[in-house]
Amino acid sequence: MSASTELKLNVGCGTSGIPGWVNIDNSPTVLLARLPFGRRIFRTPDWPPDVRRADVRKRIPFPDASVSYIYSSHTFEHFTYDESLAVAKECLRVLKQGGILRIVVPDLGIMVRDYLAEAANPKASHRFIGRLLLTGSVRDVLHAGAHHKQMFDAASLVYLFREAGFPILRGAELPAAAFPKLPAMNLNPDVPKTSM
Repeated sequence: MSASTELKLNVGCGTSGIPGWVNIDNSPTVLLARLPFGRRIFRTPDWPPDVRRADVRKRIPFPDASVSYIYSSHTFEHFTYDESLAVAKECLRVLKQGGILRIVVPDLGIMVRDYLAEAANPKASHRFIGRLLLTGSVRDVLHAGAHHKQMFDAASLVYLFREAGFPILRGAELPAAAFPKLPAMNLNPDVPKTSM
């Protein structure tokens, strides 16, 4: 199979779909935005036409060993730990032998270090809690993934994927060309990230 026909999957893409990838997200607004006048009536985001709606917590809609690359940025923190583990196992199921998974999440370790560094600031605790984005709202009834349900540091992210059955290679161990070049995307520029 040539590189141009390899299946590349972007899980939890939001409105930032990657050209040439299969982009999936579970937001109910994906479908609402496609109704005639849906964007105006429901005030939904402008979803790219190549984004498919799929609930990966239940199943990734591809056959076993069919995907060459999986990328997911700022998605796993929106699941519970058990949901994250189930999605990680689904990623392993659909990845081809030798396939590559790249996950990016906010880095709790960096946030904690930042908090400790500014502990003299009387509002440091409020800033720290605000950065976690663990607050719920009415939106959670319609879209269960609207807010963070957990946070990861590098060790806990690696642990999750080891528990799912992945052999873990750190980014520095991969050849530079092992993962397709992604367009410059920074969904939350103020949030420090860890990736695997």
